[in-house]
Amino acid sequence: MSSKAGSSRSKRLLNPAPQELRDLVLDYLVHNCYTSTAHAFVRESGIKHVDADGDEMMISPEKEKPEVLDTLELRLAMGELRKDIRMHILTGRIDEATALLKEHFPSVLADTEEDAAPSSSPDKLQYLPSTSVNPAHLALNLRIQAFVEAARTKPLLYYPPGSKIALPHTPILSAPAKHSSSSGDEDADMAESDVEEANAKLLIRAQSLYSETNQLRRPDDRARYLLELGKVGGLLAYTEPEDSPLHIYMSQLRRDAVADQIDSAILYRAERPTISRIELYTRYTSTLWGMLHDMDIKIPPRNTWPPGVALPASASGPQEAKPASSADTGSLENAIPTTKKVAPEKETEETLPPFNLDQFLESQEFR
Repeated sequence: MSSKAGSSRSKRLLNPAPQELRDLVLDYLVHNCYTSTAHAFVRESGIKHVDADGDEMMISPEKEKPEVLDTLELRLAMGELRKDIRMHILTGRIDEATALLKEHFPSVLADTEEDAAPSSSPDKLQYLPSTSVNPAHLALNLRIQAFVEAARTKPLLYYPPGSKIALPHTPILSAPAKHSSSSGDEDADMAESDVEEANAKLLIRAQSLYSETNQLRRPDDRARYLLELGKVGGLLAYTEPEDSPLHIYMSQLRRDAVADQIDSAILYRAERPTISRIELYTRYTSTLWGMLHDMDIKIPPRNTWPPGVALPASASGPQEAKPASSADTGSLENAIPTTKKVAPEKETEETLPPFNLDQFLESQEFR
């Protein structure tokens, strides 16, 4: 890269264009399925220009390139489907989520055990999903979660972020039998025969899961899932598994993990980034900064920094100064302070401080 190109890139990083910042925010909204907010943002964030009279003009979003708007609408439509699938999983409706996947994203649960080869570009930062996108794994994980939901004896309410109203939960199929009831709650009590029938269905589900697991081609996959099924199958041993040592399998965290994995797989198979650009940049910066700190990299002299560059507020505190080392000969000469003048940037060496994202974000709130 030429010095001229590097200088131009540095200027762009320090002074990003309004359109670049707008695209960054829009990408975050679209990626996280905030459809209505994304539409409002597009309407209200047109690029402003100044006319001949010095008055500001805002370009209407409708005047953007048709292909740009078409791509945005496709991403938003995809986001709505992703959101529906996610909500089904988070509320325990695994069959409904699976049906939507097969209809709209069939490659996610395709009848194969092969992972898709990720497209790569040396000019782009990329982030691969941290969990498996293997269709066989995903299908089995959904079936295991469906088994967990069928074994539930108490409703697990899901509250969307920022809401105090729970979404409707799935019907309870395995509530413990009680001979009398005063509450009238249809989910609270089940007749003895109903419990026996529910348990029989659970056993059939468990047998089906073992059969599917044994069909996995890779021995390490079979071993890992057989171990998982041994634990999950233990739910059958408890009248109320929510209060058993295996309660973690009945928690909302388990649903969250499955929903996250499926969502990542949808984006991966659609050849879309699995995280938003702003999250990718944050991860990259945090990782790179941490590596430089761990490697004890020294900060260049401050008078060589480009204009506008500064350490993050969380890392700009005083650092331990490291004086230049001198050979210890054992004489008194080393114990006598020297009066020799040293250039300011050579007096001490600052090590790149650790980066704390939470403190950095807090510091930005008051700017």
